[in-house]
Amino acid sequence: MQATREFVALAALATAACSPPASETQTEGSVLPVPADIAAVVSTAVPGITITSGELNASGDQYEVTGTLPNGDEIEIDTVQSNGAWTVLEIQRDIVWSSVPQPVRTAAAAAPDSFEPVRVIESTQAADGSIVYELFRAMEDGSPSQGPAMEVRWHEGSAEVMR
Repeated sequence: MQATREFVALAALATAACSPPASETQTEGSVLPVPADIAAVVSTAVPGITITSGELNASGDQYEVTGTLPNGDEIEIDTVQSNGAWTVLEIQRDIVWSSVPQPVRTAAAAAPDSFEPVRVIESTQAADGSIVYELFRAMEDGSPSQGPAMEVRWHEGSAEVMR
């Protein structure tokens, strides 16, 4: 298995080395083939991912990678470049509310203006392993709000409403 991963990583690096560089005039939101160095960081952080696309921000120091897991779940990995090296900031995926740890659901229910979320994004923070659950309120038509209405941080067995 390790040999296969190393072969895939080397093949990706070789492909990148033979590919022309990305345009210097890329704009934010441009969907690009994911560069080999970013793909390697993402593949290490999320073994088994099939990378489907990537998007570079306007300043060129953040890259959002999307992909699928072997079970078919869609996932997003946010990376940042610092001192010439790419690192993972967070790993996000949509999940159902009933799969969120009970202490997180209890904390959300106890918060002022609590609600039953219609969308939940689980965001694992690479720096400390904490998970931020982004909870979206239903709009009048039943669709999720544009942004999360509440965030609950889960870390080391403790749930804290952030906003």
